[in-house]
Amino acid sequence: MAKGAQGDDGNRRLADFLVYLGAELQVSPNTVAAYRNDLARLMAGRRSLPDRAAIDRHLAALLPTHAPASVARAAAAIRGFFRFLHAEGLAPDDVADGLLGPKLERKLPKALTRATVARLLDHEPNGDLEVRDHAMLHVLYATGCRVSELTGLRTTSIVADHRLLRAFGKGNKERLIPIADEALAWVRRYVADVRSRLRARARKDPGDVLFLSRTGRPLDRARLYQVVQAACERAGMLVACSPHALRHSFATHLVAGGADLRSVQEMLGHASLQTTQIYTHVDHERLRAMHKRLHPRG
Repeated sequence: MAKGAQGDDGNRRLADFLVYLGAELQVSPNTVAAYRNDLARLMAGRRSLPDRAAIDRHLAALLPTHAPASVARAAAAIRGFFRFLHAEGLAPDDVADGLLGPKLERKLPKALTRATVARLLDHEPNGDLEVRDHAMLHVLYATGCRVSELTGLRTTSIVADHRLLRAFGKGNKERLIPIADEALAWVRRYVADVRSRLRARARKDPGDVLFLSRTGRPLDRARLYQVVQAACERAGMLVACSPHALRHSFATHLVAGGADLRSVQEMLGHASLQTTQIYTHVDHERLRAMHKRLHPRG
C-alpha cells in the first residue's frame, strides 16, 4: 500500500476523491460533506495511509459513541476512498475491500449514442481555451483515457507518426492506444497554436505537460470535469455527462462495432478481462434487438 503518502499528498488524494464523488458519481453535496468529515477523522494525526488493521480499529472505536448508521456511512466512505485510490493507481491494493457496511458502488454512466457524441464533437471552437477543450474532448472519446491519464499527458505522449497515444495508467503502467486522425489533428492544432501562449502565462514552468490551464499551470481533474459538462450543456445534452462517460462510450461503441474484448481490455488498461466484460451487455442488447426484429415470434 502507499505508505509514503504524507502531508499535502494525502490531502490532494482526498480532495481528488471528493471531486470524483461530486462530479463523476453525482453524489449529493450533503453526502460529499459527510464523507469529507468521515475521512478527515480517519486521517487525523496520520502521516501515511492506514492499513486494514488500523481501519478496523478506527471503526471499532466509533461504535460506542456513534449511531450504527453513522458507522456504516464511515465504512462506506473509507471503502470508496480506498477503491478510488486503487483504481487511480495511487495504491497497489484496495485494503478496504470487503469492509463491512454499505458499499459505495461505482455506477457506470450510460453510454452516449453515436449521434450524441457527434453533436458534442462537431463544434468549431472559438478562442484558445475552446481549442484546448475541444482537443481534450476528442482525446477522451478517441482513446478512452482516464481523467488522471489525460491530465498526466506530456507533449511527448503523442506518437504522431504511428497515430498512437502513450498513457500511464494504474501502477504507472505504460500502454499505447491508437488515436483517430481527427483527434490527432485537434491535438496538433492545440500544440501549434495555443499551448505556447498558455505556457507563457505560467509563473512556474509547467515543463512538458500537454494540457495547460488558463494561467499556464497543469490542468487539474476538477477543471476537466467542468470542461466536459460545459461542452455537454452547449450541445444541448440532457443526460449527465462526465469524462468517464466518454471513456465508457469509447469502449461501448468499440464492442458494439465488433471489437474483441482482449483488444478493448488493452486499450482501456484493465488488468483483468473480467473488468472489461461489463461491456458484453452491448452484444446482448444488440442480439435481443435483432431477435425481436427478425424472429417470427420475436
